[in-house]
Amino acid sequence: MTGFTVTAGVGYALSGHGDGARTKASNQVESLEREPEAPQSGASVTTRPQASASRTASASASASATATATATAEPSGTGRPAAPRASGADTAHSAPVNRPRPTRRTTAPSPERTAGTPRPGGPVSGTAAELAREVVRLTNEERAKVGCAPLRVDGRLQAAAQGHADDMAARNYYEHDSPDGRNPGDRIGAAGYDWRRWGENIHKGPKDAGTAMRDWMNSPAHRDNILDCGFKDLGVGVNLSPNGPWWVQDFGTPS
Repeated sequence: MTGFTVTAGVGYALSGHGDGARTKASNQVESLEREPEAPQSGASVTTRPQASASRTASASASASATATATATAEPSGTGRPAAPRASGADTAHSAPVNRPRPTRRTTAPSPERTAGTPRPGGPVSGTAAELAREVVRLTNEERAKVGCAPLRVDGRLQAAAQGHADDMAARNYYEHDSPDGRNPGDRIGAAGYDWRRWGENIHKGPKDAGTAMRDWMNSPAHRDNILDCGFKDLGVGVNLSPNGPWWVQDFGTPS
């Protein structure tokens, strides 16, 4: 089995790939952590207050307006994939290389869950653009199973997702929040997407889109982002650097 980490928006991330993962959640922060042998996962979702003059404050800064879930991947010297992570935000605050991390959401954090051991990865298959398109296809395939409308590919969300994948690869960190303090809502807004709600899933390590999607779908927080019928648009970023591969899904609902 291979290892993975998950994060989603409120915020979730996954690092590694396979069935093994452990998720921890609290009222303000959701974190999925994995031991070096087993990948971790995380995801986040955030809602922006409609009357808010500040995109950043509504999406991340206010502890009273949003609930944050964060999953971090533990460092591994073996090159094993990290657990996926996810994060996100809603305007109505009353609104799964490694395993994916779940996204952040303004809703209640997900409970702790455990998965199996990581599975070794093979060579990367396909170009980054091909892999991103495959993630979109698989995402809409899963949504169709539960009656959700397909997500539209949005160039601004694509830019935000690819930029974050490239930045994580370049600076070798695995988080929804970048070292300079920007969260997914900040990056999505900076790309020109005027959001009412956003969500993000990240993953590190999977060699193909099918494995990345399987890890996300096996993590409750990441799966919640994928199967959220309230999201309308999607952007996917993939970076195939040797310290990855790095995978990012940015979900959005325009204001």
